[in-house]
Amino acid sequence: MDESTDIPPDQAWRHLPAWEQRLMRTSPVGPVLTGLAIAAIVFASFYLVALIDGASIFSNDARSVVGLTAEAWAAFVISLFSWAFISANELAGRRTFTDVFILAPKLAGVRGEDLLRALEPSKERNRAGLIAAGAGLVVGAIVFLGQRNSDRPDLGVLENFGLIDVWTLVASMILASLVVRWVVMTRGESSIVTDSLLETAKLDLLSRSDAGIVGQIALRGAVVWLLHAAILFLMFVGQPLNAVLIIAFLAIVAIAIMVLFTPLRWVHLLISQTKQSELAQVRDDIRLARQQVTHTGTDGAQAGSRLTGLLAYEARIESVSEWAINVGTLLRFAGLLSLPVISWTGGAFAERIIDWMIG
Repeated sequence: MDESTDIPPDQAWRHLPAWEQRLMRTSPVGPVLTGLAIAAIVFASFYLVALIDGASIFSNDARSVVGLTAEAWAAFVISLFSWAFISANELAGRRTFTDVFILAPKLAGVRGEDLLRALEPSKERNRAGLIAAGAGLVVGAIVFLGQRNSDRPDLGVLENFGLIDVWTLVASMILASLVVRWVVMTRGESSIVTDSLLETAKLDLLSRSDAGIVGQIALRGAVVWLLHAAILFLMFVGQPLNAVLIIAFLAIVAIAIMVLFTPLRWVHLLISQTKQSELAQVRDDIRLARQQVTHTGTDGAQAGSRLTGLLAYEARIESVSEWAINVGTLLRFAGLLSLPVISWTGGAFAERIIDWMIG
């Protein structure tokens, strides 16, 4: 047991959905190496399919990227995303889990054990995750088929469909399924925590560091999803801009915004609730002190001094911002929105450099 955060070390993966929990429990290495192993297996499966199909993964034609065929480049990006999805989500989740346990003792009426129970996946949450996974399979198929035919509108949906196309279709469906399921599971987790703890929690309004922890959690989660968007954008290097790419970008940005503002909305409600309760109490004390200030002697003088302090405290509480985010955090998030575009243009630039070097 870590005494500083009171987090059971064997429970740090509880923020993950079911299969990710089992993976982290059984993996003998950390999340980074686990993600790299999965990425290697994903790309190896593509290479095996290419060998069976008699296709080379290297090419210098117009659709090639850094010497790889368009299909091999897509497989590389999918493998890279698999690594990021496992590693980045787990690393960010562990840090967030630690921050939540640091914050929990500062929320009156909330303990770390309460959070553990709230985060424990329920049957309803798992059922919603399975439905979302099924929906993600459909989304992945639509995205792949739409992208495959975006620059060849005369091509039939399944025309010239080889083993490599089958692999990419299946990989795209699994990828979309994981993303949609994660979003639904995470959204359900946030709702459970809010519904379970909001009524009993109370935040110290004079401590901006407590609210700042929530801002860090929100920004960290958003950065992870913008990283995912940046990796996915690499898939479109060497291909024309199209509606599928734009929709994919907007969907990832929507997820990042949701991840950013969900905890901020929770703490906004908590601050607002605590603020109104505190103001009601201090105003009752002000009314009482105002009645006592008319008394003569020591009682009146003490009441006057107390009234001055209460008025100052009321002004301080009223000035407390109800949002745990500042302009700097919003500007950093706005800047990070450029990550996908930077990855796309950077990948395209690298492609041109390598093509020039190999002639």
